[in-house]
Amino acid sequence: MKCSSLTPITMSIQPTYHGGPAWLANKLGYFRELCLDATLPVYASGAPQVNEISKWSLGSAGSPPNIQGWKEGVLRTVGITNDESATSALVANADGIASWASIVAAGTLGEDTKITVSPYSTGEMVVEKCLKKYNVSFDPLINFDYNSTQAGVLASLSDPYGNNFGSLWAPTLYSAVETWGPESVICSGIDAGANVIGGIMVPNETNEENTETAALAIAAYLKGIEFFKRNPVQAKAYLNEFYEEQGLPPLSPESLDLEFSRPLYNLQEQLDMLAKNEESLSTLGMYSQETIDFMFGSGIIPLRLDAEIYIDDRYMKWIAANETLFEWTMTLEESAPVYPGDAGAAAPIPSAPNYRRLAVPIVLVIAVLNYMFICHSNSKRGRRRRPLLPNVLS
Repeated sequence: MKCSSLTPITMSIQPTYHGGPAWLANKLGYFRELCLDATLPVYASGAPQVNEISKWSLGSAGSPPNIQGWKEGVLRTVGITNDESATSALVANADGIASWASIVAAGTLGEDTKITVSPYSTGEMVVEKCLKKYNVSFDPLINFDYNSTQAGVLASLSDPYGNNFGSLWAPTLYSAVETWGPESVICSGIDAGANVIGGIMVPNETNEENTETAALAIAAYLKGIEFFKRNPVQAKAYLNEFYEEQGLPPLSPESLDLEFSRPLYNLQEQLDMLAKNEESLSTLGMYSQETIDFMFGSGIIPLRLDAEIYIDDRYMKWIAANETLFEWTMTLEESAPVYPGDAGAAAPIPSAPNYRRLAVPIVLVIAVLNYMFICHSNSKRGRRRRPLLPNVLS
């Protein structure tokens, strides 16, 4: 079906694996097939992305930026971008590899072993869970050296006078693997049982027309994901092209294999992640709650939020309710795109709750409960404090 006009849509992405399907969907014309004219601003990290939420209608980022947006009452999460657990890891250089067995045997990092960590990140969560997995005791205030960039963490590992251990995630992780071999990955998020995910974000402030436009853009993005899943060889070449456009070096074949070990989720898998169990909990919600609990326990956010409140399944359900659009999203064969006003299209997406109005009573209730919890906890131990470093949410 030909488009009489194109509706503009802005989707914010990052120069990462989960940004690749959106870039590819634009390159292959998937947005235009749904009569959308997509603009894809690329952000280096999640914090500035969320700060400029008024400039876009859809975005993909890691879980901390999603949660930061929840805390600020400006966005909700409508799906999962990818699972990053396999490519977020505690990493060692050659000296660290050689000393790890003795550290495990001693059961402690002691006072001299340091790990270079990016603060306010799920990478720090993975390091902590890895150390607990191996029953290695640690004190973040003594054993963690904070560096706000992944390049800084890698530089510390490479410096003869730097630290022998660090927290790295894709794509910087691949440089470590290429330098010190696969044995440099001491423990990944998967090994430690840490669920590191990303989320598809939409702003809270939107009208019905913009909501349905965003849903169509999500369908185009998911079709890009379907291409990645069905055609990994071609998708790897496209991903390197995307990286090079952003001024990043192309990944080696080995690093691309690691990159593509991260699960992506098509429309049916999105619906499965959003489905509620008998306790009214979704898999996406439970994974997100894990990160919330880490961020709260580390003092990164002041309140222990309830993830399920901020996860919105209406967008994926709206796409799935239209059989033709569902098939178009789940296949790569040509088929006629479907617009909201076409016969057989899904009903309008119901209005979302007003999260800004809910924020005050929810925050007050949670604040009281957290105050009681903190008072009780502080009677036994001090609350962890983080250095005042730049926000590196990704």
